[in-house]
Amino acid sequence: MLLLNKTIVLYICLKVRNLTKNIHDITSLFTRITTGFLMFYFHGFGKIMSGYTRWEKLGRTITDLIGIDSLAIPLGLMASLSESIFAIFIIIGFYTRTSTFLLGFTMMVAFNKHLFSDGFKSGEMALLYLILCIIVYLLGPGKFSIDRLIKK
Repeated sequence: MLLLNKTIVLYICLKVRNLTKNIHDITSLFTRITTGFLMFYFHGFGKIMSGYTRWEKLGRTITDLIGIDSLAIPLGLMASLSESIFAIFIIIGFYTRTSTFLLGFTMMVAFNKHLFSDGFKSGEMALLYLILCIIVYLLGPGKFSIDRLIKK
């Protein structure tokens, strides 16, 4: 039994020693999965499944600023896609930087909408997601991603 315990401790020590070599990739993986999953589960799935009336409401956020009402549904669809499909892309590490840029842009628009209508506190969640998108963008996809497999 003592030999088994020493073997397990030695194995763990060897794995922890190699952890520092992969800490960037592990951090990237954790941040990608967390950000993508939370965005998809709590925001994206409902928006992509609700249809064009919700897309139009989402699109009105930006068309009110630019003054082109005919783009409300396409822009709302793009916001829904960035919170659902591109969130899944972030999880699996497929076109990671492009997906986080698009999601980050969507979060920036959402934060500005909340900031100018209800104040800083109501836009807190959009700001947190924007910060997470910036972090994922800067970290990149990492070793544990489809982007890495495509490069090989």
